[in-house]
Amino acid sequence: MRTLLAALINAALAYVLGLWLPYWSLSLAALLVGFLIHPGGWRAFVAGLLGAGLLWGILAWSADSANAHILATRIGTLFSTSATGMVLITAALGGLLGGLGVLVGDRVRNAVS
Repeated sequence: MRTLLAALINAALAYVLGLWLPYWSLSLAALLVGFLIHPGGWRAFVAGLLGAGLLWGILAWSADSANAHILATRIGTLFSTSATGMVLITAALGGLLGGLGVLVGDRVRNAVS
């Protein structure tokens, strides 16, 4: 339950911070969630992976569908993948950043206490 709560709060906080701050606000939100909620161990990484990965995946998919897949298709040709592949790569990178951010926040809380 704590993992799902951390994932939802991570996604919501990253979205709100992303309205005013650059892309690195995802890691800042994940760090705060990991420190405050303290999911613990692998659950911390999974919470960040789910929250941030789904957030960046949904945001990338909505931006991609808004411009008729033009940009993702062109960038996808550079990486030998499709527009859907680019959305999945974006979601995977966001998930990795979020997972590591929540894990670091969790470990900082362990070190402080």
